[in-house]
Amino acid sequence: MNKIALMEDDKTVKLSIPRGYYVFAEMSTMAEFNVKMSLRDSKTQKVSFEGERQSKETLPPIRGFYQCDYDETELHIEINEKVELDLRVDSTDLYDQNEELAVRTVTAVGRDLDEERYNDFMLHLTIMRCRD
Repeated sequence: MNKIALMEDDKTVKLSIPRGYYVFAEMSTMAEFNVKMSLRDSKTQKVSFEGERQSKETLPPIRGFYQCDYDETELHIEINEKVELDLRVDSTDLYDQNEELAVRTVTAVGRDLDEERYNDFMLHLTIMRCRD
């Protein structure tokens, strides 16, 4: 996993989601502070998925589904408290018999730097190629 330290003034991370692919998003938290996560077009700021919760109970997660219709996706995290975050993002690609991207999974997990467990918030994406 790649470590990305997010401070108060920087809570945006670029994600690789191909234009035209379907995106299934699932978000959850185990935090005392409110977490708002959104996936959006980095140019227009159009939001395609948004989840917000303040809960130490992971279930039920917030789910969403959309088709990505832009080229550059960013994950924006909003926490309206003074919290230093450590966010880790990892992805896996699966290719079809023609060596074209069929499915990409992206997992982002984060924690408040006051503790060692990566369980304050998570976002999991399953990104699938569309059929025309």
